[in-house]
Amino acid sequence: MYFIINLGAFIILTLYAIKLMFSKPSKVNFKIIKEYNILLNGPEKFILFTALTGMFEVGPFSSLRLLVWILIILAAFLYYKKIVKFNIVFIMYLLFLSWIILASVWAPSIEYSIRVFLKYLYPFLLMLFVATYVQSTKLIFILIKLLILEALIFSIFLGGFMTNIIGIWYFYFGGLFWPMSTLADVLSIAAALSFVMWWKTGEKKYLFLIGWFLLSDVLQSVRTGLLGISAVLVIGSFLRYKIVSLPYIFGAIALAISIILYVPQVKNKMFFNPSKVQTVEDIIKADKQGNINTSMRSTMWSVLLNKFYKSNELVGSGTGSAQHYMYTNFVFGGLKAIHSDYVQMLCDVGRIGLSLYLMFFLFFILYVNKLLFFKPKNYLNISAISGFLTYIAVLVSMGFDNVVNYSFATHSYPFLFIGLFFAYKNLRGE
Repeated sequence: MYFIINLGAFIILTLYAIKLMFSKPSKVNFKIIKEYNILLNGPEKFILFTALTGMFEVGPFSSLRLLVWILIILAAFLYYKKIVKFNIVFIMYLLFLSWIILASVWAPSIEYSIRVFLKYLYPFLLMLFVATYVQSTKLIFILIKLLILEALIFSIFLGGFMTNIIGIWYFYFGGLFWPMSTLADVLSIAAALSFVMWWKTGEKKYLFLIGWFLLSDVLQSVRTGLLGISAVLVIGSFLRYKIVSLPYIFGAIALAISIILYVPQVKNKMFFNPSKVQTVEDIIKADKQGNINTSMRSTMWSVLLNKFYKSNELVGSGTGSAQHYMYTNFVFGGLKAIHSDYVQMLCDVGRIGLSLYLMFFLFFILYVNKLLFFKPKNYLNISAISGFLTYIAVLVSMGFDNVVNYSFATHSYPFLFIGLFFAYKNLRGE
C-alpha cells in the first residue's frame, strides 16, 4: 500500500512540477500569508513548488525524483534559452564538481560515483536556475513565510510534540515524508529564516517559532537539530548586535548547555553514564572518559577514515567509495548512512575536495560580507543573510548527518537563497 502511495505522490509531484515550469506568467494569491496578485513566471512557480515539497521523500522513488528534477531544470534551460551569468562564487562550486568528476577516475564503482555526483549537482543547477530566471522581488518574502509555516506544520505532525506528547508515530506513510532526523535539519533552516524575519520586522512571534522548533528537537532528543539552531542563534546574534552581541551569544550557549545537563531525554541520549555529568567541566571531560554516546558513529567514522582517507589524505579513495563500501557490505550492524558528510567527503575526495566545497561558502561570504551586518530591509540583503544563515545551519548538520543525501529537504535551500541573491543583483544591474 505504501508503495502505491509513494508512487502516486511521485507521479503527481512530477507532473505538477512540469506543468508549473512551462506555464505562462500569471498572478497568484497566497491567502494563508495574505499576499495577493503576485505575478510569477513559470520557473518562479516551479522554484516555489520545489522548495515547499522538499519534505516529500516519496519512499523508494527519492533518487529517481532527484534525477527527474535535474532533467526538468536542464530542459528548462534549453527551452527558455536565457544565458547564465557566471561569477566567482559559481565558479568555485563548479571547481568542486569538477574535482568530484576527476575523483571518479580512481573510484571503485562508477555507479556510486554518479549517485554522489548527482546529489551535489542538483543544488548547483537549482542555484544557477534561480539566479537566471527569478524576476519577482516579492518571491523571497513569500518563500520565507511559507517555508516557516510549513516547518511549523511538520514540527507538529512529524516532530517531538506529536510523537512524545500525544504518542502518534504514523504520519510518515512508509517514507512519504522524511523522518524526524531530517526534519531536525529542516527546523534549523526554519530557525535561521525565523531569525531573519525577526531581525527585519521585530515581531516576537518569530522568536516564539524558534523556541518551538528548538522544543521539537528537545522532545525528540535530536542533537544535530539542537546544535544547528544554537549555531544559528550565536552567529545571527553576532550579525545583528556586532560587538555588543556577547550577552546574546553567551545566552545561546548557556541555553544549549542547560538542555544537555537538565533535560533527561537529551542527557540520557548524549552520555553512556548520565549520572556522571553534572557540570560543564563534566561535559568537557566526557569525551576523554569515553562517556559520549555517538550511537557508534565515532567508531564507524574512525574505521572509514582509516580505510579510505589514511594514505589518501589529499585526493581520497574516489567519489562514492565510502558509500559503495557501506552498501555492498554488512558493516556496523547493517548501517548504510555514514552520518557525516565531512567524513564521506574526506574518504571520497580528500582534503582537496572538502577544501573546494568550503571555499565556495567562503567566497560567498567575501562577496556579500558588507550586506550581512545591515538590517535586512530589502530583498537583496535579506537573500544574502538568508543564504548565509541557512548555510550555517546546514554546515553544522553536515558534521553529524547525511545532509547531502537529503538534498531536496535540506542541502539545496542555502543554494536557493544564494541563487536569489544573484538574481536580485542582476535585476539591479550590479
